[in-house]
Order: sequence, then C-alpha cells, then structure tokens
Amino acid sequence: MLTTANVSAQDNGLNPVYKVLLGDITYQKNEVKKKVTVGKVLSVMADVVEGRVTDINNEEYIPLARNRVMEGLTHVRRLQVVDDSEATDARYQVTAVLTDISATRKVKSYDRKDSKGREYTEMKTYYGAIASVAINFTNLKTGEVTTSTLSGRCSEYSLAKSADEAIRTALYELADNIYEYYNECYPIRANIIERGTEKKDKTKELYIDVGSRFIGEDVHFNVYVVGQVAGRETRKQIGRIRVRETLGEDISLCKVQKGGKDIKVAFDNGDAIVAISTD
Repeated sequence: MLTTANVSAQDNGLNPVYKVLLGDITYQKNEVKKKVTVGKVLSVMADVVEGRVTDINNEEYIPLARNRVMEGLTHVRRLQVVDDSEATDARYQVTAVLTDISATRKVKSYDRKDSKGREYTEMKTYYGAIASVAINFTNLKTGEVTTSTLSGRCSEYSLAKSADEAIRTALYELADNIYEYYNECYPIRANIIERGTEKKDKTKELYIDVGSRFIGEDVHFNVYVVGQVAGRETRKQIGRIRVRETLGEDISLCKVQKGGKDIKVAFDNGDAIVAISTD
C-alpha cells in the first residue's frame, strides 16, 4: 500500500518559492545597418537578397514583448511575481531590457519548368525574426545582480507570411524560453517515496512527493541516490523518470525511462532516492 512521508518535498523547505518584484521592462533600440547579400545579377541564377526589414515600426511590439516577458516569468514554478504591496517579502527584483526586436526577409528565386517543359522563374519570400531580452535578477538582501540574455527566434523557413507574423512567433518563443531557462535554474526536488509496478529486475513506475501544486504531466526528472561524505550531501545519478499523472498536490506517479535496474537495487537496499527536475 502506498504511503507518503509526513512532510512532502514541497513543504519541507526543499522547494522554496521566491517572490519576485517585477520592475521596468525597457527597450534599447540598437541601430543595425541593413545587410544585403547579392548573388548573381540575373534572378534566373537563383539570386538571394537578405536583410533586416526596415518598413515596420519595431517599437510597436514593445507592449507585446513586455507581456511575453511577464508571461515567461509567471510560469516559473518556484518564482511568484508580486506587486508593490508585497515588495517587503520579495527575494528578487527583476528588470529587463529588450535588446532586439527585428525581422529579416529572404527572397529566393528558383528555376522551374511547367508541364510543357517551358522554363520560368519562381520567386519566394521568407521571413524570420528575433526577439532578445537581457533579464536582471537583483537579490534584494545581498544586492547581487545576475543577468541572463535570452532570445526567441522565428526561422526564415518557418513559413511566416509576413514580418509581423515572424516577430509575433519569435516573441511567443521568447516567453517559452524564459520559463524553461528559469525552471532549470530553480529545479524541483522530490523524494521518491514508493516503488510502483516492477517487471523482473526493473522498476517500471514509482511515486514522488511533489504533485499538482508545482508540476504537471510530462515533466522529467533525473534520479539520484543520496549519501553523505564528511557531513556533505553526495548524489549519484542512477536513472531518469517522467511524470505520468499527478495524483494530488503532493504526489505523482512517474514512469521510469532509464535506469530501472539501478532504481530497483536502490529500493531493495533501502537507499535514499531523490529526483531533480530537468525541464
């Protein structure tokens, strides 16, 4: 029968949630000369013309970019974005500088033949974009500042039909990249509390003491055996798991993806086993 620890990993200090006071999100316009690369003069020779799109106002995207940065931060599991009324409890103040919001255009020509064998030239236009931001975390207790520069991109070959579509795609990816990056910076730690199904000499499923309060399905964890050397914690990786189903706020069923034999040995030996999120 499944049993859980009296205090789960999300309540015993292993996964502290830090309050974050969101400060200014500004735009620093970088003047970049238009880059044009020309191949042959004749389009039938498959010329390529590429460069920064200059007929759009990039500053129009600043409000959307700010929203995407905020969205990214609010999806970080162990960060809680707060307003000024909770500033006294905040661990970090976060400011951000949007360093680039731009689109590029590629025009390519292709030699074709129609159904009657007649040659013609087909022109295709591709759009790409990049949105970059420098995010500054200031520790309000120590004054230490950590800066990370993250970007969202839209490839020229993503089938974006316009510069606007490419920029919006890049901004959506920027939000995803922000929370994925900071989820890795502030991982979730879980205790492995019970073995689940086993087959021969392998553990196929197991249970951890973190649930829907922090994670959802398909989150991946590395699995470690924990020891002590000279009063310090040691960890040896023995496997990898994926959350199959959250069964409550502080319990989830996981599928073993790698290391089923070693995990079973650790269970049989009564070793302390923990899992640390990787995404």
